[in-house]
Amino acid sequence: MEKGMVFAGGVVEKLKNNEVARKLVGKMLGAMSDQRGKRSVQIDAAVTNYNTANFQKVEIHKTLTNEASKNRSSTCPIAQNELNWIETVLIAVQHALGEMNKIINGQKTLCLVGNHPSSHLDRVGAAMDDKLRKARKARLRSVIRSIIKFLYPLRYLLVIVVTVIIVLLFRQRNRLTLDMGVGHFGEHFRPQKIRVFEKIDYHNYEQMQSDLNRVGPGEQGKAATLSPEESGGERQKELYYKNGFNALLSDKISVNRSIADLRHPSCKLQTYLNQLPLASVVVPFYEEHWTTLLRTVHSVLNRSPPHLLKEVIIVDDGSTKEFLHGQLEDYVKRNLPKVKIVRQPERTGLIKARLAGARVATGEVLVFLDSHTEAGYNWLPPLLEPIAENPKTCVCPLIDVIDDQTFDLHAQDEGGRGLFDWTFHYKRIVVKNEDRISPTAPFPSPVMAGGLFAIGTEFFWELGGYDEELDIWGAEQYEISFKIWQCGGRMLDAPCSRFGHIYRSYSPFPNSRKYDFITRNHKRVAEIWMDEYKQYIYDRDPERYAKADAGDMSKMRAIRQKLQCKPFKWFLQEVAPEIIELYPPVEPDPFASGSIQSVADPTHCIDTMQRGRGKPIGMYPCSNNLAVPTNRNQYFIHSWHRDIQLKYGEECFDVPESAPRSPVTIFTCHYHQGNQFFQYDYKTQQIKRNGLCIDSDPIAKEVFVNPCNSDSITQRWKFGSVNLKLLKQWKTYGAKFICHHITYSKHLPQASIIVPFYEEHWTTLLRTVHSVIHRTPPALLKEIILVDDGSLKPFLKKPLDDYVAKHLEHLVRVIHLPERSGLITARLSGAKLAKGEILLFLDSHVEAGINWLPPLLEPIVHDYRTCVCPFIDVIKDDTFEFVPQDEGARGAFDWNMLYKRLPLRPEDQKDPTQPFSSPVMAGGLFAISARFFWELGGYDEKLEIWGAEQYELSFKIWMCGGQMIDVPCSRVGHIYRSYSPFPNARTYDFVAKNHKRVAEVWMDEYKQYVYDRDPIRYAIDAGDLAKMKQLRRTLKCKSFRWYMQEIAPDLIDKYPPVEPDDFAAGAIQNLANMNLCVEVRDQSGKEHLVLALCVNNKSTPERTAQHFRFTWRRDLKAIGSSKCVDVPNHAVGEELNLFDCHDQQGNQLFQYDVDTKQIFVGKDKVYCFEADENNRKLFINRCSKAIESQRWRIGQMNVERLRNWLKYGPKLYS
Repeated sequence: MEKGMVFAGGVVEKLKNNEVARKLVGKMLGAMSDQRGKRSVQIDAAVTNYNTANFQKVEIHKTLTNEASKNRSSTCPIAQNELNWIETVLIAVQHALGEMNKIINGQKTLCLVGNHPSSHLDRVGAAMDDKLRKARKARLRSVIRSIIKFLYPLRYLLVIVVTVIIVLLFRQRNRLTLDMGVGHFGEHFRPQKIRVFEKIDYHNYEQMQSDLNRVGPGEQGKAATLSPEESGGERQKELYYKNGFNALLSDKISVNRSIADLRHPSCKLQTYLNQLPLASVVVPFYEEHWTTLLRTVHSVLNRSPPHLLKEVIIVDDGSTKEFLHGQLEDYVKRNLPKVKIVRQPERTGLIKARLAGARVATGEVLVFLDSHTEAGYNWLPPLLEPIAENPKTCVCPLIDVIDDQTFDLHAQDEGGRGLFDWTFHYKRIVVKNEDRISPTAPFPSPVMAGGLFAIGTEFFWELGGYDEELDIWGAEQYEISFKIWQCGGRMLDAPCSRFGHIYRSYSPFPNSRKYDFITRNHKRVAEIWMDEYKQYIYDRDPERYAKADAGDMSKMRAIRQKLQCKPFKWFLQEVAPEIIELYPPVEPDPFASGSIQSVADPTHCIDTMQRGRGKPIGMYPCSNNLAVPTNRNQYFIHSWHRDIQLKYGEECFDVPESAPRSPVTIFTCHYHQGNQFFQYDYKTQQIKRNGLCIDSDPIAKEVFVNPCNSDSITQRWKFGSVNLKLLKQWKTYGAKFICHHITYSKHLPQASIIVPFYEEHWTTLLRTVHSVIHRTPPALLKEIILVDDGSLKPFLKKPLDDYVAKHLEHLVRVIHLPERSGLITARLSGAKLAKGEILLFLDSHVEAGINWLPPLLEPIVHDYRTCVCPFIDVIKDDTFEFVPQDEGARGAFDWNMLYKRLPLRPEDQKDPTQPFSSPVMAGGLFAISARFFWELGGYDEKLEIWGAEQYELSFKIWMCGGQMIDVPCSRVGHIYRSYSPFPNARTYDFVAKNHKRVAEVWMDEYKQYVYDRDPIRYAIDAGDLAKMKQLRRTLKCKSFRWYMQEIAPDLIDKYPPVEPDDFAAGAIQNLANMNLCVEVRDQSGKEHLVLALCVNNKSTPERTAQHFRFTWRRDLKAIGSSKCVDVPNHAVGEELNLFDCHDQQGNQLFQYDVDTKQIFVGKDKVYCFEADENNRKLFINRCSKAIESQRWRIGQMNVERLRNWLKYGPKLYS
């Protein structure tokens, strides 16, 4: 049961069973209805204090939690996004209080009615009566003042009581008045103009609980796998080729499988009208696989309220597979009484198949589904209720993703607005703030995604159904969307209705027409519905549209005229105004276009290789005309969106990974820059994106990204046509850079910036300070606190104080600690003196980016228990060039307590500007409310100097009720030193002590995995832990197992607690000269690889500089270092060096051949390690079995694993 449900249920059940509470409700309602209580109830105070109570809803929540559950902590255990339903109740309370106040203040004072006294005695008597009345009123006012004075300290409690009463009322009797038209939905919806319906909970809890108990392949919507014998076998390949997904695996999964409930928690509390129209579900299919079709049908039957589901109609569109005939008929007859089969005599296409099903449907609502989907829990009522409220409504569910290889069900996102561009490609953008009323409320969408929607039967046929002349598939979602909106209807997406959908890797079905039916369909829709805007569609591909005959359109034009539908200009202005801005009808000129020719090999150009979406691009012989290539796979546009698009298609260059040698792929254009952002540097001829450049391997014909190197010829490219004028206007021409258009709350809290430093250089320290001052809105900057951690450099004492006093006195103050106490203590010293509501920690060699502060403050305003980190870019330590690091990743760690970064998951971001959660912060740059920081005890004061502090703070933020997010629109540059110039501040391993303290206090049983990595090192004393352990108990923080399962579930797969066996380990010995081994040498503070005389023990070298591990990740890791062997460029003569292990394969991927004794670079076996005996160097060369110096032996080798290199280790990246 969700935490919010437990909380609400506990409160309501307690009050429901309480006689006093029921009487209180009755009396209060009586007073409201007949105004008997208006003279004795003063409600102004409650109204006045409502806003304060709403602002402090977290405190209200704490109080209610303690009342509902005595053994619960006073710390709010419910996440912020689970309190949305409470906000609805608070709004209702505010409204109720306001109405009561109007009743009270609007009532006239009671007065006597009669004749005026005529005599003096009467006047005297009247005067006495008046004095008595005034006296009584005075006493009454005195009593009221006394009551208000008594109740004032209890004002918050009164608001709480009223809130709970309203919750009780809503739960006991939730009624809704509807203005229902006559005769839309059959007999049970007739014939009153105004009817009152109760709302009920449609969940089938018994079935949901039964699903939770199911185990087996794919259950709970989790990924399934085939056995090693079946995976890659002929049967799997055959079924995959026929279906476009892993059909053999589908057969291993139950057709009644359980799924993950991906709905927002508030959806699980929703109730719907107890009288809803009956639905007919129409599922067309063509050559569908047996188990995916049945899983679609069973999921609908299993998860629909039976009395709302009239029938399921499956329409066979001329399938030829034998099991889709007699076997299917028998199965349906025996097992599925609500299912009807309709058969088309031949393949007529998706559109006509849907129409065939709709014609035999008897339900009041038509629900169209695809034949490889799975219904979510309680999916049907959210689709039906908006139609019951307004019959001219079409409602679409949210569509989640069923992985076509593993059948893992995961959320696509929380909804988006459907749009289109002028090539008629479907697009999605973020829902507008004004449309997102609540996480459960349906929101308008201009264009549907396609095949999954509900619509009233009468309205569907009023619109003419689908245009029957649309052939096979294509454009049908535009046709139905346009006419719904233009002909008086509306279209909504319902967040509480969700369906999983298999998106095939490719279409396995041959073209059933000899002409371009999709273009014909597009042209019909444009001609009938788009008015003068149709020309913008045609202008994108004039030749294609000129060839298409749209056919007879008189019938559909007559329907449009009969229904008096609005013009398309109205649709663009009122329904989808974003289209013109995001996708201009007249496409702006591109920066460059044509073929992208390699300078390293001018005979070859970048080519999509027809590999399909998500696959890597490659190189292929160039077309003759580079400016307008005849090979459409080589015709690219460096568009005004700052991406590189395929001229004829909806795909763009995409870089899903940022590690060196990560492939460049083709993916659907999203126009949000991010991982599709590229800039052509016409001076260096490089195609750049955030410090990476598009690179190539002319031999292997591969295209990938590598760190930019202006000397590398393989990173140089020529476009067929270049617009130099526009390239020179890069900063001012084209789409806005991401983040530039985002606005933030007007009232943000002030921040104290805390910058600890030790022996920092003068200019880098001052550059840090000035960048903050110059790029921060002055109203948001409370102060900058510089904390000198016992520096010895003279200019960091009085000269710094004098500079600050002279130039920065109003904002900056300097604190000098008496001796070096370490980064952690220095941060705490600054935090204790800070006056701002927000504490913002920075390192002393950084530079703040433009408008960096508001994005950090905004999330904290919404939830004070949020820690927010900026994106950290790189300031090169040799040239001070500012290089963007990447587009973000989720912070993590391995069990050596080394900081790592995990790739973003699809559900982490809707667009590149959106903040996303991160399990671990990078370290020293973050913002946190002072209140929450000190609630968490600040840093553990026993952590020394530096090390482990980011883990300690990250763990307790998450485990103790908070959250941590990274915000892409706040960027700070950081100098990463080549080496640490400071001597060790302690004579013992203080970093190991810090790690052990964190492990002991926060990591529970998982701490042993850390200790097992280096038992001797972790035998160190962690010191007194009592204070921190008591803090954890006081805050009632969650377990580390919870953290691993809920916050960092992908960490275990990436960094297993028990490290898998290595492929090999020991010295890497050259067989041409067996006296030489690979060794790590420190030269000028940098580590390099050289050849040196071998040590005696090759299996466990006594010198760690010669000890390497060929790990399960397929990299070569230097023992005693976090660095791995790295190949910057795959080119003959390229020297091998060391670089931080990134665990992303790429240029750290190697393979050892047991037979030839060669070490291959990458998986393509083109380049090999080679020894230069004379110069004692290590480089790569083309692989050749004849070259003896390419043969190597590694100390201890697991031959069985080496021979099965593909089978062991993590999945190989494309």
